[in-house]
Amino acid sequence: MKHQIIDIQDLHKHYGSFEVLRGVSLTIAEGEVVAIVGPSGAGKTTLLHAIGALSDFDGGKVVVDGVDVGSLSGDAAADFRATKVGLVFQFHHLLPEFTAFENVCLAGYIAGRDKQEVKQRATELLSMVGLSERLGHKPSQLSGGEQQRVAIARALINSPRILLADEPSGNLDSHNRTEIHNLFFELRDRLGLTIVVVTHDESLAQMSDRQIAIVDGQIANE
Repeated sequence: MKHQIIDIQDLHKHYGSFEVLRGVSLTIAEGEVVAIVGPSGAGKTTLLHAIGALSDFDGGKVVVDGVDVGSLSGDAAADFRATKVGLVFQFHHLLPEFTAFENVCLAGYIAGRDKQEVKQRATELLSMVGLSERLGHKPSQLSGGEQQRVAIARALINSPRILLADEPSGNLDSHNRTEIHNLFFELRDRLGLTIVVVTHDESLAQMSDRQIAIVDGQIANE
């Protein structure tokens, strides 16, 4: 039986007087692809940010791959984000002046890894996401789907065990959405990743191992 890699207990988060997460408890097993679904403003992205140490929370506990996320701050939180989780967003946030290869490498350099090792891994990952012929292209020379593939490779450069994705196909046409969705499952199988995706896309949610619906800051159903 696979062990739990994410354990969330009684999670609360306020923005001013508004409570956006109201006692969320959730466990995710190693190797699962989990879709977090629900209406806009329900707390989906806030939950993802809590898992990824992108924002703090007001109550409860979040343990990710053995790390108590609530205890992290400053450099420790940055190191956690750089090594324990890979982050993919709706907009790829690639640096326009750098090539696909350089964009992926930069995340490895920032984490302080050996440069030759980073370059080799960047080449492998870009090949894995289907961009072996596009390493020298800058973002402006790539399609939206290709740019998102670069962003996924960048998220994986430091070999995280968990990939967190926030509406990763929300800005893509139907063909590229399908390609990105399939890629997540290929990467899960190839790299043993655990993937948590916030999505409004019904097809991606249905492909996932599990759907978790959040409504008004609480888990409505699975």
